Parts: sequence; C-alpha cells; structure tokens
Amino acid sequence: MRYHREPRRRVQIGLLSLAMLMPLAAHADSWQQTQREARGQTVWFNAWGGDQAVNHYLDWVSGEVKRDYAVDLRIVHIADAADTVKRIQTEARAGRKTHGSVDLLWVNGENFRTLKEANLLRTGWAEQLPNWRYVDTRKPVREDFSVPTDGAESPWAAHS
Repeated sequence: MRYHREPRRRVQIGLLSLAMLMPLAAHADSWQQTQREARGQTVWFNAWGGDQAVNHYLDWVSGEVKRDYAVDLRIVHIADAADTVKRIQTEARAGRKTHGSVDLLWVNGENFRTLKEANLLRTGWAEQLPNWRYVDTRKPVREDFSVPTDGAESPWAAHS
C-alpha cells in the first residue's frame, strides 16, 4: 500500500472530531470555543496498529493536530478493540465514566454496539462538527452494525 498525504479538507473530517471528544470541550457554545479549550490537551486515540500505512498516516495526523490545534494526539496501538472496550467498561463500573484512559477509539460495528448499549458513548456531537458537510451521507454513516449512531460516531477517513 502506498502512503501519501491526503488533501487537507478530507483529513480534517477526522482531525476536527478529535477536539470534540475532550472533556473540557463537551459543552462548548461554539466551535471557536471548542478549539480554544482544546489547546494544550492530550487525546488518547486507541487505534488498531496492524497496518504500517495506517500507522504512518496516524503519525502524520498527530503532527498536524499538534501544529494546527496545539492538541497532543497520542496514538495507542491496539491489537483488538474488544480489549479496549473491556477497559472502558471496567472503568465505568468503577465509577469513572468521564476522564477515562480512552478519549477516542477506532471501533468496529460490534464494539460500537456494545458501548452504545452500555450507554458509554457521548451522542449528538458528530453532525455538529464543522466538517460534517464533507461526509457523504448517502453512505450508511448514521448506523453501524444496524444500530443508529445518534451522532456518537464520525467517519475519520474515507476510501476514494
């Protein structure tokens, strides 16, 4: 697989969603306020680490987010998202439903359903992202694993 730099507009679909998930930005009145509150924050992004091209892409995204938004995007390479879902569930059972060890998760449909059914996802934010207008809503982006996303999930990249 050839690694190449994506056009800035398409990449920002994923970049801008990162700041939206941070605890301080949860109740922001405007996108500009969200950006101000995100500055200096660290976001822990748990993502499958099994593809070298994807790893290079995420490293590049991390640098762009740092440069453009002063957000420290830390990539946690995981082998199986189900293990991360279990960690989130364990933290929630221990009373830690906010400020947990996972800010952002690259999740498949089955794990999305598990988290949503456990009420462990923030809903309503995805379609409020400024770059949602670039999402092809003719594709099934409003459901995952036959479960309505209710704005709890946003695409972070797309195949041409």
